[in-house]
Amino acid sequence: MVLVFFALCILAITGVRKSGFFERQGNVALPQKLVWRDDPGVAPGLYRVPVKYLMGDQSQAGPVSGQDALASGQLPARLAPLFFQPIPINQADEELLTTIPGIGPAFARRIIEFREYYGRINAIEELDAVRGVGPVKLEILKTHLVAD
Repeated sequence: MVLVFFALCILAITGVRKSGFFERQGNVALPQKLVWRDDPGVAPGLYRVPVKYLMGDQSQAGPVSGQDALASGQLPARLAPLFFQPIPINQADEELLTTIPGIGPAFARRIIEFREYYGRINAIEELDAVRGVGPVKLEILKTHLVAD
């Protein structure tokens, strides 16, 4: 008897779901994404931007408002740790590099001096030439840094 009741409940639920009773009607709000902007004429900060502007879908859009036009920005190096992103090595300053475990002020200065002397760092493996970087520290740096 219990099995028959259970089967009837399943059939009823399936029928209600297929009938469209639980489907949303009308416009559904698109999700938004946070984007960093510091362009001239715009107050620096994080802005919420609809995802459709980030994906280039302008077909449904009318005139673009101020916040919607801010969609093409990238996160600055200083905010990367806040969003659990690796730090871009070519944009990082000494203070930001010291937030990485195992990097103190002196080691951060050596990394910056290396970058200034040799130019852009194209791969994190290039940091192997910095005094004080061994295989273990290089693996730590690979998890926290990215060549931008």
